[in-house]
Amino acid sequence: MNNRSMKTAAALVAIVAALGLSACSSDTDSTSKSAETTTSKGGAFETGDAKSGKEEGGEPAATTVPNLPKPTAAELNARLTKALTGQLTGDEKKTYIEDADQDPMLVDKFVEAAKKNNVKVAITTVGDPADGKLKANADVTIDGTAVKDAFVDFVAEDDSWKVSHVFACNIVKSAKLDSAACQA
Repeated sequence: MNNRSMKTAAALVAIVAALGLSACSSDTDSTSKSAETTTSKGGAFETGDAKSGKEEGGEPAATTVPNLPKPTAAELNARLTKALTGQLTGDEKKTYIEDADQDPMLVDKFVEAAKKNNVKVAITTVGDPADGKLKANADVTIDGTAVKDAFVDFVAEDDSWKVSHVFACNIVKSAKLDSAACQA
């Protein structure tokens, strides 16, 4: 930077700083007057008084977890194989991974990550569903290396068992990909 540019930049910084300080400062008379004029009784809103006949809100409606039957290992393997091989239609993609609606590309990123890392998953046993969730033990390999004590979590959503977004996001992140559905 040449000398003239430095002086111009320094002058601009000084002007901005001066304007900021003068905007923040005020005399005590104007402060006390504005405090007097703006402080007034807030009425029923500030006191918490309820108006008769008006509802002030209630408990949020409880969502019911779908009561889906326990899937077999073969059913879950068929779903996973179809997803991991990229054979899903656009409508099917929303039914395979939990929270896929947060990122329409989540399933594609899941498939890409699985292919990039040569991920193979085979469900071996399926646990009993509890509170709309189930755990399935699996033989998982990543780049030919077996993952010890591997499992896949599934979540009951709508009318199907979906791969939990946690499992999907772990696969996506392992390939150094990003998804809105995988943000902490």
